[in-house]
Amino acid sequence: MMREHSMSTAAQEPTLLFFRKRPHGWDTSTSIASSLQSIETSFFLTALGRYPHALLVCVSAIESCLQAASIGPNEKDGLQDLIKKARRSSAEVNDFPEASLERLRSARNRIVHHGFSPHDDSESVSIYLEVGIPFLDLCYKQFHSFDLMDGLLIEYAEHVRAAQKVHTLAQGAHNIDLSYCVHGFSHSIRWSFKESFSSSWEIDALAHAEEIGTKFDRTFSEKKKLENLFEVPWSVSCPVCREIDAAVVEIDPDKMDEHEIATNRLACTNCGFVVHSDEPYLSQVLLEGQVSSSKSKILEEYGPA
Repeated sequence: MMREHSMSTAAQEPTLLFFRKRPHGWDTSTSIASSLQSIETSFFLTALGRYPHALLVCVSAIESCLQAASIGPNEKDGLQDLIKKARRSSAEVNDFPEASLERLRSARNRIVHHGFSPHDDSESVSIYLEVGIPFLDLCYKQFHSFDLMDGLLIEYAEHVRAAQKVHTLAQGAHNIDLSYCVHGFSHSIRWSFKESFSSSWEIDALAHAEEIGTKFDRTFSEKKKLENLFEVPWSVSCPVCREIDAAVVEIDPDKMDEHEIATNRLACTNCGFVVHSDEPYLSQVLLEGQVSSSKSKILEEYGPA
């Protein structure tokens, strides 16, 4: 039987950056703390575009979560052993598709033993969104009475859910790299931790631009260029940095003939977030609420007479 180590002093309490809630006992259980820190690390790796690595660390988060569960874990148990014990202990975990977990295990083993290349990005993101995070969330709910998605800071939870929704919608598309599904999530992390991802001269230049007002002029100029570039432009608040009216989205003119609103390309003049034409559903999902509330105005301005 595995003996759980504990962290007894406040000085040893681990730091978490993405969570607003924590599981009960997380600060006294090294396995739960390790699991939470691993999923956070997978977020940073996603922001860096290291998708296979992010998947590997997500699997480590699952293993640590199950090591801390009351399922009779052993220190030598690997992922497969832990999943078997978890299935015996929970009907809900037992109902999780075996084929999906086998896909997760196979990908993890292949990456560990044979390495990876950019060709693995699409599959890694697909498994991460469809299997890794949902299974980790389920294990936390069943064995630690903790809702992983509810525990995240709201802005990150929203982006994870958006990425999962885009992935579901895009799965039927042929010859498409599904790693784009997490582009909104990745950019939100890079923007939130900008000082960590930027060199000192970039930060100084940004601060100087704010002081002398050049940022407004630049933003206004870039927005005008985007409006001229897009056939049917519409100003929106950026779904990543939340800056009001800082982004421009391209409305699909053909859909308006059917009195529907569909969005294509998107660009923010404040944080630099961009959705390209070969990234289907991404702007649509990220702007779902804004487009819905502005539908009548858009149709009034651009729609059929």
